[in-house]
Amino acid sequence: MITQERLADKPELVDKMAQLRQFVDDAARDGAAAHEVERGLFRRLLSLGHDLLGEFFVLQGSGDIGEQFTLPDGEVLQRQSELHDRPYTTIFGDFTLRRTVYSMGTHQKLEAPLDARLQLPDSKFSHLLQSWDQLVSTEQPYKQVSRVFETIFELRQHTDSLERMSRRLSADAEAFCWSRPVPPAKEEGEILVESADGKGVPIRHAADTRPIQEHQHRPGPKPDRKRMATVGAVYSVDRFVRTPEQVLEALFHDPDEPPSPDAPQRPRPQHKWTYARLDDDPQQPEAVKGQAATFGWLDKQIRARLKRRRKRVSVVCLMDGQESLWSMKDQTQSDLVTVDILDLLHVTPRLWTAAKLFHPQDESSAEAFVQEQVRRILDGQVKTVIHSLRARATRRGLSEKKKTKLEVICNYFAKNAKRMRYHEYLRQGYPIASGVIEGACRHVVKDRLERTGMSWTRPGAQAMLNLRAIWTCDQWDEFEKYRIERETDRLYPYREALNILEWPLAV
Repeated sequence: MITQERLADKPELVDKMAQLRQFVDDAARDGAAAHEVERGLFRRLLSLGHDLLGEFFVLQGSGDIGEQFTLPDGEVLQRQSELHDRPYTTIFGDFTLRRTVYSMGTHQKLEAPLDARLQLPDSKFSHLLQSWDQLVSTEQPYKQVSRVFETIFELRQHTDSLERMSRRLSADAEAFCWSRPVPPAKEEGEILVESADGKGVPIRHAADTRPIQEHQHRPGPKPDRKRMATVGAVYSVDRFVRTPEQVLEALFHDPDEPPSPDAPQRPRPQHKWTYARLDDDPQQPEAVKGQAATFGWLDKQIRARLKRRRKRVSVVCLMDGQESLWSMKDQTQSDLVTVDILDLLHVTPRLWTAAKLFHPQDESSAEAFVQEQVRRILDGQVKTVIHSLRARATRRGLSEKKKTKLEVICNYFAKNAKRMRYHEYLRQGYPIASGVIEGACRHVVKDRLERTGMSWTRPGAQAMLNLRAIWTCDQWDEFEKYRIERETDRLYPYREALNILEWPLAV
């Protein structure tokens, strides 16, 4: 805190504090509206915050620690004769910091001990401002973020600056996703679950595309517009033993009726973490495939969490029927024993499609048909269902077109039959529907990157995916601490050497 003696040397600060009290007294006497007083106080506090932060910088001085400064590696830096200015933008406004700098020679890199002491970022924007900017950017377009911050803080930031900031933070976000420590075993559920899915991201065409080609009218979505991001999710959950009847009740329950009081309470997933990766530009050297990166991350997470467990833990892989996902999972976890489960909610839509082939005009008969087939599948009778669908098609004399559609469904079930042993999964209490990964695709990708009219560059989209994967997992504070420490270590490897010096405060 600023002492009374220092306040006496700063009459303008004393005046501003007195003006704050006077503003409140006058507002109370005049019967001002509460929201107007709130707005007035906030503006005055921002101004006072600017003055106090400026006073903090004055107290730090210029960072003159003598004629020479020796780095930990033995290199001796010489003090330069002129002070160097550095712009610095904070939530309270702009500052110019005048710093003493050191170097080995006239044309060598300059080091400013003041920057190291204050842990200033590489950017001119403060760490707090960057954090708040990107926190809002994970939910809103950059233009909106710029407007919001100008409205609240009277601080103007260009949208290009916000997007560049996002890309700078992206590398740290990627590293954080791979290096964050796994949760304590005592906070985990009984089963470890991994899941993955693909979600399209609208990517801009190359900058050299002719405008007449870019904007020519074509019916339907533009070709080659989207690039697939592979989204991964890992979490733990307690066992949830159910009967086929209970699953049927949950699937066909009338949403307008209250749930049965006897319905078992579903356990909540614990430490649900996500990751999302686009393919790198194939023209780049050593380009990374999104699927390979995502399953590499999933494998790392699962194995790290398994190491924390004293008891043997079941690992469930729960996905839809996309063969490329299962193939990549098998490549990355060939030595890991997992229970592979096809998401039941990718089975039921196909049964509805089959029902419409047999009962195109009768909704109640179609629903009864679906319930019957779902019950058989939940009882482990996948082969019976496949046989009965084909036999029914012959008996009903379906057209060749309908038979072709039905055969696609039957082949899907046959290909995934080994992942459809739901009667065993229910007895073991395993999850059989991938609501977590469906939610992750929506929250991480769709809610921010697929809004109307949006398109992204590949690096910009990947940067946003990295940041949203952290924000949607409620790990923003941990990430901020990680990235600031990482940037500080990179910029100021000699910072610890300053701690043994007596810093000359400008008192």
